[in-house]
Amino acid sequence: MDNNNLKSGEFLVKEVPASEVFIPEEFDEEQLMIKQTCIDFLDSEIYPALDRIDNMEQGLMPSLLKKAGGLGLLGIAVSEKYEGFGQSFVTQMLACDVLGAGYSFAVAYSADTGIVTLPIMYYGSDEQRMK
Repeated sequence: MDNNNLKSGEFLVKEVPASEVFIPEEFDEEQLMIKQTCIDFLDSEIYPALDRIDNMEQGLMPSLLKKAGGLGLLGIAVSEKYEGFGQSFVTQMLACDVLGAGYSFAVAYSADTGIVTLPIMYYGSDEQRMK
């Protein structure tokens, strides 16, 4: 299998074609709408609940993740076939970048989308993906 993807900081020492580089000025309208949804979610749901999150209020984190899921934020890179947004990896990383300002919520979000969802999308059965 030929894998030409850059790893870690290789972009600093390897020649990279301009076609493989993206800059914020090139985000499309849909990507910017997703970014704004993430910002709005932080402002309305996460920042007002920071003390409650830090105090590990019972049931709070699952309810916040459910709200994020209701906005489609847990399925950005999930195929439309499975009711996701079907967006690119770059769009998923844009959302992670913005939601990274969400303190402990960012950890839960990244675990849900990166440790749970992506392996199911890559390696799960059709039944698991539909669920």
